[in-house]
Amino acid sequence: MLKYLGYFSTSFTIAIVMWPILSAVLTLPILAGLYHRHHRMKLLSAGAAYLTVLYVLGLIAFTLYPMPDDPEAFCAANAGQFAPQLDPLRFISDIQNGGLSGILQLVMNVVLFMPLGFVLTRWLRWRWWAVLIGGFAVSLFIESSQLSGFWGLYPCAYRQFDVNDLMTNTLGAMAGLAVAVLFGKWVPMARMPERSEYNEHPGAVHRLVTFIIDMVFVALVYVPLTLLVTFLFYWAAEPLQNGDFMLFGGHLTVGVGWLDFLAPIGASLAFLIFEFLIPLGHKGRTLGGMYTHMTIETKPRKGIARAVFYILRTLIMGAMVVMFIIGFGHNAHIMHYTFYGFVILFLFAVFAHRMPWDFVPGSSVAPAPSVPVYGAADVAAAPAESSAANAHSDKEGAATVAGDDAVPGAPDSDAASKGAVNTKNTGDARAEGDESAATNPNTVGQDEK
Repeated sequence: MLKYLGYFSTSFTIAIVMWPILSAVLTLPILAGLYHRHHRMKLLSAGAAYLTVLYVLGLIAFTLYPMPDDPEAFCAANAGQFAPQLDPLRFISDIQNGGLSGILQLVMNVVLFMPLGFVLTRWLRWRWWAVLIGGFAVSLFIESSQLSGFWGLYPCAYRQFDVNDLMTNTLGAMAGLAVAVLFGKWVPMARMPERSEYNEHPGAVHRLVTFIIDMVFVALVYVPLTLLVTFLFYWAAEPLQNGDFMLFGGHLTVGVGWLDFLAPIGASLAFLIFEFLIPLGHKGRTLGGMYTHMTIETKPRKGIARAVFYILRTLIMGAMVVMFIIGFGHNAHIMHYTFYGFVILFLFAVFAHRMPWDFVPGSSVAPAPSVPVYGAADVAAAPAESSAANAHSDKEGAATVAGDDAVPGAPDSDAASKGAVNTKNTGDARAEGDESAATNPNTVGQDEK
């Protein structure tokens, strides 16, 4: 057994170490997409996204890993031992011969795919038949990868293709579907909050995802520029015997020590652009914040308060970014200490629900008056507006009366207009109509028109 495991030790160790780290990296695009869509997210949802990625990578690792470190030696020592098992009733004899271990193998194959069925049902909203097909397809891909030596990467099969694994894995996906349905009745899916233009009070995870997006933009600017300047220097300079370089036909002699400061200087300039100038002109929204719909300004500030806010944030975050870059290239201890600083800031945001620079007081904003206050121009315009409104009301009243004349069964107040055209009415009715018309000037005016 130990000899068999010796073929896999290195790859298995790498997989175990990289598993949680790679899961965290792959979770970031998912979180960015969720923030872009919903503008905010609970910490529990972020944890669920990470656990989902962790499970998917774990499923791949536990079914395809470990892979042989020395394929030739492994295939020579285990030739013919991994022939495919195609008997669908083989599990019965496995239980009879293996006892508890045979039962546990079947149960674990079911349990292994239950989270997949849960995720497909609960979060992706797949129907039962789609979960059935999806679970079978994932299991078939894994078993086929084992049979083909990971699609020809290895010269032989390093694990056995088993049709019973297809059956139990698919059963596990359907069991996960059942659990998701029952869980949904106990804990219904929460409705996402209404989306605003941008989140003025982002949480720690929201800030972290946005900052990482911004740092990607910073790296995309300063790294190519650093490489370009370095290339141009070595292309244009002429080396001297003492290790220095001569530029401009010997008019300038420089060493190479200044190249060590090239990356920090480029990163500082890029940081100022993306983390200072852009948010300063866009209400606190960086490029990452524009995508995830958040602002770094948690309260309105003006003048000195806003300047102090941006100066504090730029000095603290910018210094940490530059120190991390310096340590990455020359001193690992500096990089480690800077990383610890970022962790402290993240924990501060988790427990304080704000960053240190958010304590800078905001500008006081006077509440809007409940009664309109008119200036000189407003007072002059008010009578004209009132007259126009009254005129509009008179027109509407006249139009209403004219419209009522055409409606059968109109009120008695319109009898004057009807009596004027109907000569068969009695004198009493005509007198009643005249009296009613006299009490309604709008009607008289309309009749005159």
